[in-house]
Amino acid sequence: KQWYQRRVRGTEVWLFETKVLKVENQVTRNVRRNYNIGEKTPLLGPGGQSAFNYSAFQTPSATIPPTPGGAALPPEDLSNLDYRGERLYEVAGDSLSQLRETVFWPDGWTTESDKEGVKVFSRAQRKMPNKLFLSESNFFCSLDDLFDVLYRQIGDTTTWNKGVIELEEVERLNSRMDIVYSVGIDGAGGLIKSREFLTLRYWTKERDMFFIVNRDIDDPVKAPSKSYVRGCNGPCGYVFFPDLDGSVKLTYVVNCDLKLPFVPSKVINSNMVDVIHAFHVALRKRIDEHLESKRRKNTFNS
Repeated sequence: KQWYQRRVRGTEVWLFETKVLKVENQVTRNVRRNYNIGEKTPLLGPGGQSAFNYSAFQTPSATIPPTPGGAALPPEDLSNLDYRGERLYEVAGDSLSQLRETVFWPDGWTTESDKEGVKVFSRAQRKMPNKLFLSESNFFCSLDDLFDVLYRQIGDTTTWNKGVIELEEVERLNSRMDIVYSVGIDGAGGLIKSREFLTLRYWTKERDMFFIVNRDIDDPVKAPSKSYVRGCNGPCGYVFFPDLDGSVKLTYVVNCDLKLPFVPSKVINSNMVDVIHAFHVALRKRIDEHLESKRRKNTFNS
């Protein structure tokens, strides 16, 4: 019995030292990197609020308490979902978990580009032939403004995002989940031909952090076109939250298989870096236009 108790205690200590402490230190380093927090940064920021944002590590509840920057997020209406909708909702939830893990537990990233306030990182992945990309930039706007441009104003995307030539919502499933169809432009001087995507979109808000999740689906709502090859998107999307300097930090994850077996992966990855960087630059310009439009509207109304 004593031998057994020693073995159990020894196993508990081994698990704590090799598993728990290792993950805890890794999470601390990654949170510091994502929030630009140094080793000497005080734990309490201005106004006595924590310098860390722990909402990403908390279990989301059905209703989110009001935050200083916005109202509470109402519970999701799942009553109208049929069997197909419920299965898609499960896909969305699984993709959200994977997106959160990618953003807040990043390991093995290589810097591909760092210019004009946009950082692009990449790392190899097992289940997809192409690299996984993570990019970051900051925007001086509100969370709602960024959400409007990235999600609500989907019909305007092709006017500012030159990487997309067609984008439409083909089915609205509920208030936070829909299916969209998109077509990208040619790349690498025409070597990479346009690809189409059928994507499940899902969004949620956890305290002061927005998640917009994208995941490709095989669904009869939109049959593959004869004009394009249909690509695949693994769990990817956008995560954005307030940064310490008052701006909004956007993290954009791209997890794409363009179905190009005869094009060298080096060419594809290089093109993806350029496309992702151009997206951030174009989004920054679109945000400025959005804010200017709101200012003019407010001036007119007053």
